[in-house]
Amino acid sequence: MYASAQCLPELPEIDLALVHALQVAPRAPWSAIARTIGVDPATAARRWERLVEERLAWFVVRPSAEQLAPDRDGVLLKVRCRPGTEVRVAERIAAVREVYSVDLLAGDDDLAIVVIGRGIASMRQMADELVGSDPDILRTRMFFLAEVHREDGQWQLDVLTDEQKSGLERPRTGPATPPDPETLEKITQILMEEPRMSVADIGRRLDRPEPTARRLLERVLNSGALRLGCDVVASAGGAGRAVMLEVCTDDPLTAGHVIGAESRVVRCAAVIGPANLALVARFTALDENYDLELRAAAIVPGWRVADRATVVRSVKRQGRVLDDEGRVVLDPYGAA
Repeated sequence: MYASAQCLPELPEIDLALVHALQVAPRAPWSAIARTIGVDPATAARRWERLVEERLAWFVVRPSAEQLAPDRDGVLLKVRCRPGTEVRVAERIAAVREVYSVDLLAGDDDLAIVVIGRGIASMRQMADELVGSDPDILRTRMFFLAEVHREDGQWQLDVLTDEQKSGLERPRTGPATPPDPETLEKITQILMEEPRMSVADIGRRLDRPEPTARRLLERVLNSGALRLGCDVVASAGGAGRAVMLEVCTDDPLTAGHVIGAESRVVRCAAVIGPANLALVARFTALDENYDLELRAAAIVPGWRVADRATVVRSVKRQGRVLDDEGRVVLDPYGAA
């Protein structure tokens, strides 16, 4: 189905503050999280466990989409389906591991799909395999990503003060380049299993001394090669509406940095196509989109919206499959 008939209510303020704190510092000690939101550590941990059990919030560990390179590419697919088949097609595509996001739309297209992989030719082949043989797909538009300015894992709630956030943020030290690919992959897999695993346990898994494991972990996180964050059901986080825009600008690289810094923008990339910028923004109500567009037109040279659509349902976000209420689906691939 498109979505549950019932929108999940917004979380209590203390839980929103908890989620925001974990978005700022996913690996911060519970003592620091608790001090920031004004509860004791046991209460902070217990409330987080309840959010996880109810699938209202969850950690996300993903290779960063910002790290596009000659051997790493991204593609945005816009798909028109036979009427009544959109949900089936979306859920089939979302079940593919390599797919980063799938959104059901109300607009000229029915689906928007983002896939991250390696190599333009192989990405084109993967896209053809995703959509080419499905008789219910009537039309596909394809845009390769030129530069990712903002991805979902960077979006945060607007609950904590700047002072509270700065108290959680740790200054980055050491090299900003990732370790060798093998070590990067090992650390990625470890954090996917347990994002808050202690450095000592990470060291044991890597068969490295704890100080070495700490330096390697800091290199991974400082480099931006890995996105470690915290997500929440959109409506429960107070942003249950979303709009997807295709935009023409005079300078998409500069424009992407400017508009990607807007707090309501959760996904923004320069693309190769008739429009040169694609973005998704979240709101409490849809009429807030007009405020965003007016502001963008004032600060982005040449801003012209070529296509806009309402996001009816996010079927997959940041590599995580979501149900029709927006809750994360546990173990969608049958993995342990």
